[in-house]
Amino acid sequence: MAYEWQFRLVWENREVFINALGTTLALAGTVVVAGAALGLLLALARTSQNRTAARFALAYCELMRAVPTLVLLVWAYYCLPLLLNLNIPAFETAVLFFSLQQAAFVSESFRAGIESVPRGHSDAARTLGLGEFHIKTRIVLPQAFRRVLPALVNESITAVKYASLASAIGVNEMLHAGTNLIAVTYRPLEVYSAIAVFYAALILPLSWLSRRLEYRALFSRQRPNGEGM
Repeated sequence: MAYEWQFRLVWENREVFINALGTTLALAGTVVVAGAALGLLLALARTSQNRTAARFALAYCELMRAVPTLVLLVWAYYCLPLLLNLNIPAFETAVLFFSLQQAAFVSESFRAGIESVPRGHSDAARTLGLGEFHIKTRIVLPQAFRRVLPALVNESITAVKYASLASAIGVNEMLHAGTNLIAVTYRPLEVYSAIAVFYAALILPLSWLSRRLEYRALFSRQRPNGEGM
């Protein structure tokens, strides 16, 4: 007997999906912004002349990249209250530790971008009397940011995907809301299919944007005067 799809239940429970989608977007958006800000600070530390700061940033990034995201999230949610007598709500826990881990990956992109800026640009700025702060903020970082923008968009895609892991600690994002809905409707195929469509609708435009940015960056560098993009 062929399976009878009943996608009307998705429409009938649209408020559940809309609310969960809002939670997913809020979680992913906050992680993207916070992870990028912290990742930039880590990249600046890794490329600085301060060996202590550079080693600390490197150790932090290596540790965060070594621990699986779900393991880190579950450990933080269930172990921190026991160790520190600190009770952080599920959504805030997901935002905090996703951002901390996202920063470790974003910092690699920023570091590569900073190191790809020709040293001659900084040397020329020093001969004009600019200080290190102005060299970083006016010469190096603007060029680095344009070079790493496609990578940052890719990291945003990762943040959207990782939002589904927050269901493991009870954050009411799309996967968690869908699982609760399945417990009532007993229609997993329709619910999970709808969730997959929602995620595809979020991620495909970002993937297209990333490819466009990569193409523009490649085209700019191939031009005779496109060294600085």
